[in-house]
Amino acid sequence: MLNAKEIEKEGLIILDNAMGKFAQVGYDLSIKSVSSLDGSGRVMKSGTQVTTLSQIRPKEYLYGGEKQYGWELEPGTYDVMCNEGCDISANRTAMVRQRSSLLRNGAIIASSIFDPGFKTNNIGTVMVVTKHIFIEADARIAQMYFHENNEGEVYDGQFQNDKQRK
Repeated sequence: MLNAKEIEKEGLIILDNAMGKFAQVGYDLSIKSVSSLDGSGRVMKSGTQVTTLSQIRPKEYLYGGEKQYGWELEPGTYDVMCNEGCDISANRTAMVRQRSSLLRNGAIIASSIFDPGFKTNNIGTVMVVTKHIFIEADARIAQMYFHENNEGEVYDGQFQNDKQRK
């Protein structure tokens, strides 16, 4: 597993719009947007058709006399995008896990593996919310961490560079 200094040195996280920070063995990702999963997707031999997404706009809320800008989410499954991106080299594999603060509030980040060669300007993943939660815009919600692997074939699939979302 790589530490934060190695991740930074190798440029594995794209920091153009970063609101997170380097952690001991990863990078804390910050939330940029939230969408609800509205349609029905398909996983076919020939490719994946992603469910329809409806972006949920952040709103201003009053908490303890202070104005907060973010999302109030009810239990459900959400697509979340982060401010940060990644550019994974051929000898690296990445995964994303929720931060403990999110987990302690009943929300789980369910991430697949980010393959060697994968690149995106905004890391996306799925969040399962089990209890009502408020998440402030740009809050750190997850940590991306990297493992070393033997070089092999690099990813160039349908989700490379956010092709599926365009």
